[in-house]
Amino acid sequence: MDKRIFLYIAVGLVILGILVMTFFPGIIYAVKDVGKTGTDKCSTPDGYTEESWREHMSHHPNIYAECL
Repeated sequence: MDKRIFLYIAVGLVILGILVMTFFPGIIYAVKDVGKTGTDKCSTPDGYTEESWREHMSHHPNIYAECL
């Protein structure tokens, strides 16, 4: 019985992670950029156009304040 509970929790966490990554694909960059400063943080990463990256940064003003 204990193994089933562990399995259900593990599967639930994986599903939750997939859902978060689906609805918030830019969250990876926001988490990675928390400690960066200067142009490294403000430069457009692969997979984004400059306009979409600026829009993404506007959703995280506490992280990208110096870029906006």
